[in-house]
Amino acid sequence: MRGCFLCPRLCGIDRARASGACRSGSELRVGAVVVHRGEEPPLVAGSGSGAVFFCGCPMRCSYCQNHQISQSCEGRAMTPGELALAMLRLEGEGCSNINLVSPTHYTPWILESIEQARASGMRLPVLVNSSGYETRECLHLWRDHARIYLMDLKYGDNVAGKTLSGVSDYWDVARDAIEYLWETAGPLVEDTEGRASHGLLVRHLVLPGMISNPFSVLEFLSGLSTEIPVSIMSQYNPVYYRGDMPDMRRPLDAGEYEAVLRKACDLGFETVFCQDMGASDTYNPDFKADRPFDDLSRLL
Repeated sequence: MRGCFLCPRLCGIDRARASGACRSGSELRVGAVVVHRGEEPPLVAGSGSGAVFFCGCPMRCSYCQNHQISQSCEGRAMTPGELALAMLRLEGEGCSNINLVSPTHYTPWILESIEQARASGMRLPVLVNSSGYETRECLHLWRDHARIYLMDLKYGDNVAGKTLSGVSDYWDVARDAIEYLWETAGPLVEDTEGRASHGLLVRHLVLPGMISNPFSVLEFLSGLSTEIPVSIMSQYNPVYYRGDMPDMRRPLDAGEYEAVLRKACDLGFETVFCQDMGASDTYNPDFKADRPFDDLSRLL
């Protein structure tokens, strides 16, 4: 960690001395460990997904619903051994997977934790839940440890990534990451009980005014394969937005969302997950609460 290049920002900072572009130093920090039922159905089959929400993030999304932990870094320090014990507790709760939310900038510590948990008997598949802003080199480190990849593809162009998330190369980087995962992990596969066992699932949050360029996102993914399951989300909530774009200050319109769903169907995607228009009222986490996502999760 004396010259960190884990994420595409490649800041090269000595994280033993200062925080990197991710706002994180050399200490593993966790915002919450929860049994979570707010993910796509194959990820929460059974008792739910065993989610570990990490503090910090390489991106600067101006509308992040997890800003308490992603940007303010509110959470607690954990050692790799403590994280391994948390994973074992999640398995003991009957969770279907270990869901690592925004893990990239802690990759070396987390891999050590996974190895310790495996040595103690953990059998659950590990899920990397990411913004999509990843390098192939870092994703390669996960190959022997993770089985499921839940990737955002937030924007269909670089301009939106710069304006809304503070990274000028999001579209280029995320496309390359998803191409790599499609080549190495393939589409999401479920077991006989409907639980995800391995593979790739891609999310896109539709933003008001189509600012996220969703048609470009879907056309790119369909060009790779219509076997890739896509999760098209309607949960944008303007209460979190910090900026001056008029469209971003209003909720998503139902007509906008329906147009994106139609586009996915027209392109021939085999699996499309969707949300109702009330989702923006459901996914409003408070990481200081015992149930960060109300009835969708509970802390361990």
